Amino acid sequence: MRLTQPPAVATWLLRQFGCSPRNEAILGDLMEQFAHGRSRLWYWRQTLIALIVGSLRGVWEEKARALGAIATGWIILVLYSLMFAGPLLHFIEFESSPNLAFAQYLFSRVLPRNWMIFYYWFQPALFAFVFALLGCVVGAFSGRVVAKFQPSAPIPIVTLYAASVCGYQFCRISFAIMKSGLPFVYPGHEVRGLFMFLVHQIAWATIIASILFGGGLLKARVENSSHAQYPTD
Repeated sequence: MRLTQPPAVATWLLRQFGCSPRNEAILGDLMEQFAHGRSRLWYWRQTLIALIVGSLRGVWEEKARALGAIATGWIILVLYSLMFAGPLLHFIEFESSPNLAFAQYLFSRVLPRNWMIFYYWFQPALFAFVFALLGCVVGAFSGRVVAKFQPSAPIPIVTLYAASVCGYQFCRISFAIMKSGLPFVYPGHEVRGLFMFLVHQIAWATIIASILFGGGLLKARVENSSHAQYPTD
């Protein structure tokens, strides 16, 4: 019998996001199969299948409620973007222009001498930080609202809502690539373009994590039964 532990991340994902009534039994079966020689790839594959099937089944059982919850979450995001985040971020972008006296005064004291060299790295990071900070607040709030639609079993609808936000960002990137090529390729400034792209994606990932947190999916789950233990004999 194998003595190594199964993939910790896969086990955590199934414990945290698994929504089948038999989730602990499924986890125990996977651990037992892994102990008897199944590969790590097999363990990951079965974990993802269990997560997807459990979430889809939970959503399908409450289709109308799930659609209403996801629509409500998106309404919150759109209203926040149009009425608050969009104007505020445009204001910050305008006021931080290096052509304005205020920006020149501020950055010349915050950044080292020859601050214009650092500005083109600092400004995207600052913009992404503000975007992520504001997005975390509304993401957590919208995730909490979505979870309230089914407080007894919020995992499927909150997961689907977070997946829809993730899918939206993936579609934006794909469309940008099809329209204009790689979004981070600026002739002569490839490294800075890649940096801007990465910090923006990190900001989006933070927002998606805040949705899961607001929906209660990143909190420690307390089960009625004890967690399945890894078999030792």
